[in-house]
Amino acid sequence: MPAAPLLLALFLLLLAAAPRPVAPASTDRAALLAFRASLSPPSRAALSSWHGPLSASWLGVSLHPPTAAVATPPSVAALALPGLNLSGPLPAPPLALLRRLRELDLSANALTGELPCSLPRSLVDLDLSRNALSGAVPTCLPASLQALRTLNLSANSLRFPLSPWFSFSSRLVALDFSRNALSGPVPPRIVADPDASGLLLLDLSHNRFSGEIPAGITEIRSLQGLFLADNQLSGEIPPGIGNLTYLQALDLSNNRLSGVVPAGLAGCFQLLYLRLGGNQLSGSLRPELDALDSLKVLDLSNNRISGDIPLPLAGCRSLEVVILSGNEITGELSGAVAKWQSLRSLSLADNQLSGQLPDWMFSFPLLQWLDLSGNRLEGFIPDGGFNSSSVLNGAGGVQGIPSGRMESPQLFVSASVDVTGQQLELGYDLRAAPGIDLSTNMLHGEIPEGLVAMKGLEYLNLSCNYLAGPIPAGLGGMGRLRTLDFSHNGLSGEVPPAIAAMTELEALNLSYNSLSGPVPTTDGLRKFPGALAGNPGICNGEGCTADAGMTEGKIPGGNHHGWFGGWHGENGWVSPGAFCISTMTSFFVSLATLLSSPKARSFVFRPVRIEY
Repeated sequence: MPAAPLLLALFLLLLAAAPRPVAPASTDRAALLAFRASLSPPSRAALSSWHGPLSASWLGVSLHPPTAAVATPPSVAALALPGLNLSGPLPAPPLALLRRLRELDLSANALTGELPCSLPRSLVDLDLSRNALSGAVPTCLPASLQALRTLNLSANSLRFPLSPWFSFSSRLVALDFSRNALSGPVPPRIVADPDASGLLLLDLSHNRFSGEIPAGITEIRSLQGLFLADNQLSGEIPPGIGNLTYLQALDLSNNRLSGVVPAGLAGCFQLLYLRLGGNQLSGSLRPELDALDSLKVLDLSNNRISGDIPLPLAGCRSLEVVILSGNEITGELSGAVAKWQSLRSLSLADNQLSGQLPDWMFSFPLLQWLDLSGNRLEGFIPDGGFNSSSVLNGAGGVQGIPSGRMESPQLFVSASVDVTGQQLELGYDLRAAPGIDLSTNMLHGEIPEGLVAMKGLEYLNLSCNYLAGPIPAGLGGMGRLRTLDFSHNGLSGEVPPAIAAMTELEALNLSYNSLSGPVPTTDGLRKFPGALAGNPGICNGEGCTADAGMTEGKIPGGNHHGWFGGWHGENGWVSPGAFCISTMTSFFVSLATLLSSPKARSFVFRPVRIEY
């Protein structure tokens, strides 16, 4: 849609000094843009009761002039037009005439073009996020907007490097350039005077920034949230990161950072969220991190972290989400983990953990997701603690991910700034189907009845182990289960008929076991073709015989076979008739092959010389 409506609105705003109000021409669809002028506090412009794009059918603009006792003409101090599908370029010249404009919110529209330098110098809060703005961020922006307190240009199409002289005044509280295509190095000084800066939030994530993290960022001691994730940053984490003693959220994930996790992180003792996953970090887990006793989220996944889980980390008692998967962590499961009684999600998958599963493994009262897959754990699955978690037992009321095929949780950290209180407001959203994954280990023994009694489970994977015995009959009571994988084990016995009645089941794999007997005849299993592959003892309905459930290679004693009968399974016994036919055929074929060679014939039929 054209940009004319927005230009029209701004033109009408400039008539704010009119001596009498301009009444709307009609009252159809109660949509009225009202600008109220006053001396103190400043006026605020807001669009009320309006849905959809602005168009030429606007009902009008009502201007309320001051009383006769006030000589100052009315002015617009705030303009909020978010989410109205406004399009076209940003109308900089009309906006520049609003010389008392302090707040401008045009977020979630479809504005295009480049950022101008002629925005009102009076602006304190500017939000142009979630548009289609393109081009570079102009170097003149910080100089022309010295009064800026918050600047949000996230989720646009801005490109090209930021100028190395790109630097804001100490008044800036929040800067968000995330989800663009900005490239080049991060400017060495985001703020002109780090010591005097009040910057709380710096978000440059989801761009294409490269090079090292500038040491100047670690000098902005007021920082409470630093987000540089999903870029192409390299080098080591600056050792001065511990200077940020007010830091509550640090996200450097999905870059190319190397070196060790700096011990100086312990200086950020107010940290709530630490995400360093998806890099090339090495070395061991630092025991100094036990100083982070307020830490809720720890993500060091997909690095090269080695060694064991140090016992001092038991001091991180506030941990709720721990993601250490995809590393080279060794040793047994440390007793430090048992101290994290606030755990909601624990992932230690794809490491080199060994030893047995401890008895306390399922005893976390708030546990929602447990992933220990891809390790070298052995022994039995402990039969205890299964009723500890209210979520896994169906009493937590947690809404999982819509698809039961989702194997790992998704974690979203959000940040917003309370400008009035000069405080960063943080939160996180854990989206995970309540589940347990113990696949690809060396576990043996039977599946505990308590494990399949967890009514809240939506995902259960025990594949690629050495589990034996029957599938517990209580499995049918797991009414919320959506993914079940017991494949590549040594399970035996029949398939419990209750599995076919599990209406929520979306993925089922019982292949490559030693299951036997008839397949349940209900329609529940027909939507899972191949779920019972690799179980030779399984038979289908009418094709089942009295011997269908027998173990391979064994024949019941009372069964008599005819001359050509007796073949029983792939590895079973062969009848005497079949054995004789096979032997005779082999003899004549071998003889014919031998006599087809001239040398062989001359040797066999050569004359015999008798010597005395």
